[in-house]
Amino acid sequence: MKDILDTVILVMFVIMVAMFIINFNRQQIKKHTDKIEKNEKSTQDKEAIDE
Repeated sequence: MKDILDTVILVMFVIMVAMFIINFNRQQIKKHTDKIEKNEKSTQDKEAIDE
């Protein structure tokens, strides 16, 4: 019985760690995507001003 409980707790821990990593990566990707879009927009604005 203890082995089954230990296995269930270990599986739950692994799932929680995996979800944390996935969400952290998603958050970092969104942050960098927003930064790239902001840089592209500022570049387009500068080009429009230069013309």
